[in-house]
Amino acid sequence: MNKVLIKILFISIFFNFFSFKTYSQNINDNSKSKLGVNYNGVFEQINKIDLVRCGAKVIRGFVDYFHYREMGRKIYSDSGLKKLKEIYNNGYSVILNIKFNFEEKNLPITTAEIKSELNFLDTLLSIIYDNCDHLVCGNEPFIESKKDQRDERLSNFYIAVAEKVNNFKNLQSKKIPLYIGAFDNLWKPSWQTEAAKTMIEFANKTDWITGIDLHIHHTYMDDIDSAFEFVNPLIRENQKILITEFSLKNQWKLHLTDTIPQILSIKFDREKGMLVYEYLNFAIHNPVSRDEWVDFLKYSEWFDSRKNYLTDAYNKFTSYKKFSAATYGLYQNAPKVFTEHTDPWIINPLLVNVTVVKDSLTGEYQTNYSFFEEFNNIMGN
Repeated sequence: MNKVLIKILFISIFFNFFSFKTYSQNINDNSKSKLGVNYNGVFEQINKIDLVRCGAKVIRGFVDYFHYREMGRKIYSDSGLKKLKEIYNNGYSVILNIKFNFEEKNLPITTAEIKSELNFLDTLLSIIYDNCDHLVCGNEPFIESKKDQRDERLSNFYIAVAEKVNNFKNLQSKKIPLYIGAFDNLWKPSWQTEAAKTMIEFANKTDWITGIDLHIHHTYMDDIDSAFEFVNPLIRENQKILITEFSLKNQWKLHLTDTIPQILSIKFDREKGMLVYEYLNFAIHNPVSRDEWVDFLKYSEWFDSRKNYLTDAYNKFTSYKKFSAATYGLYQNAPKVFTEHTDPWIINPLLVNVTVVKDSLTGEYQTNYSFFEEFNNIMGN
């Protein structure tokens, strides 16, 4: 092979690799990069086979600041973070939120207190920064805090977080987009607080903030529009909106005390009169066949009438020009006991790895009714 051909081959390989990483680092107009899967904080669940099955090229999760700070040097051998790095190096685009859980502790107030609280942030960033493409300075500030502290104490802290992350970014050769959030329930006036507006205003006036992150776990489809219509005028025209979590979890919760479909008693010998929450608790501890799980959802009008949720939600998201990307739950992570007051996250995901037995032929987790197929269709698979 002559030198010219070798040079052409080398340039071709380099260009293809560079293009793929550019694709993974920038969310474009392709559906495969506008919709991904969410792992929350359970990076140990990352499995390339399942990612290939659903066609996702974008993954999202959060890193729990206080959890990793307590780990100290053990963080460098954390199996979840190792899996995150591995999947990133395999070309997947990664969105990360930094989670600060203040539900049982007070937010720092003074500059000195905030500085002390964030003493581990540079260390955490040194581990995760090179393994992500988009970084959100927060996770759910208005849920992961004490109710009586969701005021200027909260907004001041998260602005300080964003500024510290940006200072770290300025020292790196790689420059990734920074976001602030995630904001919950913004379709509700009671959540459109001064502290939330202060943080969004900070994003608006700060040129190094790419956009904001929303979490939309809602009841009605119009809630999506209401959230977008609230934030759209508050951010710059060139800013973007991430939705790193979304679901109809609140709609499902309205039906936890409904009676399960009669067909489950006829075909699968389930107790007559069993309530939905009782059935979910049963399935967590006694995984059922996929046929039974499908019948449970298919013959529950409250679910089957909304089986096209992913398509409907995605169509709403993409109708707003500031929308950038959304990620949806891939796996179930179940509580030890499911009660009538439990949030029914386990109904949402693409794969039913807890409530349904594995496929006896492949040994793989089985797919959820409707949602997995919908996700695949959006991906163009």
